Amino acid sequence: MNEAQWNDAVAQLKEGLPVHEELKRKLRTSFERKPKQKHFWRWTVVAAALLGVVFLKPVWEPEQIIPHVEAASLQLSNQFSLMEQLGKENSAGVAEYAGILYLPLKGKGLYAYGHNDFTRLVDGDISFVRVSPNGSQLVYVQAGSLYLYEIKLKTSRLLLQGGKEQGFFETPSWSPDGTRIAFVKRTDEQEPGHIAEMDVKKGAVHDVAEGTYPAYVSGGQPTLFFERNNQIVSKNLNTGEESVLDTGKYPAVSNDGAYVAYVKAQGEPVVEDVWIADTNFKTKKQLTENQLVEAWDQQTGKLIEGKQQARYTFEQPTWSRDGRSLFVYKVFHTNEVWKKLMRFELAASKPKPEDIVARSIQALIYRDEDYAHSFFSYDPGYLTGTSPRQIGYKILGSGEVEGKQYVDAETYLSYADPYYQISKTRYFLSEGPNGYRIDNMEETVNTEISLWGDAIYMTVNGNRNPLPLLERKDLPRKDNWTNEQICNIVYQESAKTLWLTVKQKKDNMTKLGLIRYDLANKQGKEIDSIHAAQSSSIMLIDADQKYVAIELIIDGKEDTVVYHLQREQKTILSRRIQGSKPQAVHPRFWENGKLIFYTETEDRDVFFRFDPETNNVDTMNDQKE
Repeated sequence: MNEAQWNDAVAQLKEGLPVHEELKRKLRTSFERKPKQKHFWRWTVVAAALLGVVFLKPVWEPEQIIPHVEAASLQLSNQFSLMEQLGKENSAGVAEYAGILYLPLKGKGLYAYGHNDFTRLVDGDISFVRVSPNGSQLVYVQAGSLYLYEIKLKTSRLLLQGGKEQGFFETPSWSPDGTRIAFVKRTDEQEPGHIAEMDVKKGAVHDVAEGTYPAYVSGGQPTLFFERNNQIVSKNLNTGEESVLDTGKYPAVSNDGAYVAYVKAQGEPVVEDVWIADTNFKTKKQLTENQLVEAWDQQTGKLIEGKQQARYTFEQPTWSRDGRSLFVYKVFHTNEVWKKLMRFELAASKPKPEDIVARSIQALIYRDEDYAHSFFSYDPGYLTGTSPRQIGYKILGSGEVEGKQYVDAETYLSYADPYYQISKTRYFLSEGPNGYRIDNMEETVNTEISLWGDAIYMTVNGNRNPLPLLERKDLPRKDNWTNEQICNIVYQESAKTLWLTVKQKKDNMTKLGLIRYDLANKQGKEIDSIHAAQSSSIMLIDADQKYVAIELIIDGKEDTVVYHLQREQKTILSRRIQGSKPQAVHPRFWENGKLIFYTETEDRDVFFRFDPETNNVDTMNDQKE
């Protein structure tokens, strides 16, 4: 057995064993209180881990990336959508383990979404799923019944049959040791829910409490959180003692038992936000900043004059296994009710000014204007647009002038007229109780590259240079192919280079060529051509000019081709997605040498990430470097 096989075997053994949460917490607490006894506790943990293997009760797990701090000290450092589609995103009850999201899509089935995969595991109308603590099993709800799915075996079995006589079952939750499942039982939708607990092996069921949405708390006394009458309730399962912790719904407890996330409503009109608290409720904090907007009549789809409502509501927060993220459904109530599956990233430190500016621009690229506005201390007005649209950015630097913090950045905008724009902007920020916010922004230089007739011109701050950068006749030609139409332009200012996609023709044949043109030397080179491509709509170059992504139509379908320029390697992204095949693939932007893109799959926009160096596709759920 080589080293890699040994590591895999150990990892599988560790994954398959239950965790002694109480002992783990005691060891961690002791370690935090006595930092000077490093060597002693190192060997204590090793010895305990070895004993845990012998008695099938391991105590060692990788530590969380977020250091354990009070809930009030955690920051919502970033958020982005993983899945969205106007009017079609009706999924609910998502769960995550080791970078894989288990996702019920109502009327379609249960899916595994992670790495380079979007695969249907089970058919049917599935409404809720949870992963066992060791990641080997799923418990899910289908038509009011509870089922158990074995991930490796790819098999399902019925746990509890639901129906009019037996009642209907909802929102199951695994105990920390994986031996029990708490769930809600209803005879009809109007009656209060009743929480029961089932022994997975024996099948024995007993009542626990009246309430809904149960969630176990690991460590210490066996405890269950749940919702009752819009209150978060804690129950000691040994003593039966209950206590009301706060108003709210959808309690979700982190894997290590440190935090609980929930949705809390306040004010009139009612505004919902996601909150986080320590499980002992020593501290708590509002994570999101919902706002009031004009109200919509859901029957007519029209605005109601003089009435306001919350911009959105939230559903079913769920912790990632590593405790550094929350998956939350964000529901919009406009002329049409629709939702996004969001990932909220948490951090123990406040974002820096550069982070604030970068994330505000990212939000615009994601078309999330609400999130972009949250980075401003004032109303900046309409920030996004369809033509041209933001496709990338670069942070240029930061500093301080007259006691005011600033960040310089350039934003890239494009559309297929063809047109390309570089907007250099200085953002001024100040620090408040919720971290840095943008107080003002001033555009310093605006450079536009556009096609007029058969020539490409540059316009700086509204003044167009009378001499063209390039004429179509200057483009290189191969084997009697003619350059019929320039489709896309990207201008790399630092390298004085134009990148173009060009529709080319020879007899009755057409193809799409990728050309790099050196403006200093007046020389062009055709990098590649795609014979099956009819047209292209957008082109993205990474900041280091190592990779090019082109959205185009191949064989009648929208797809994205990525070039690794140094290796002269080409990747068609639709062919890198496993499971359900996408109907279309669209690029979003380059981030740290990786392409964020999304597919149209199962009538939804599903986001992925591509690394040209490894030629691998993953999702934003996977571990970061």
